Amino acid sequence: MVLYTPIPLEEIFQEQDGDKKPNYVQIPFSRGTIEVEPTSASTAKIIRLISSDVADYLHPGLQPGVEIKLKWELNM
Repeated sequence: MVLYTPIPLEEIFQEQDGDKKPNYVQIPFSRGTIEVEPTSASTAKIIRLISSDVADYLHPGLQPGVEIKLKWELNM
């Protein structure tokens, strides 16, 4: 493999924090799914929106980067 780049190879092939993968959770809602990254036990940051309604992508509360509150329910 040949790379033509001004970036040093050490920078390109360095390990990134042990190759730790982010912990994303998918939350279903009536028209699709919201993919979030938990930031605490009661909050999460929206990473991605998957919806069948085009208007959901324009809703400011569903934009990536927005912090949302989580409500946990236990089904026993």
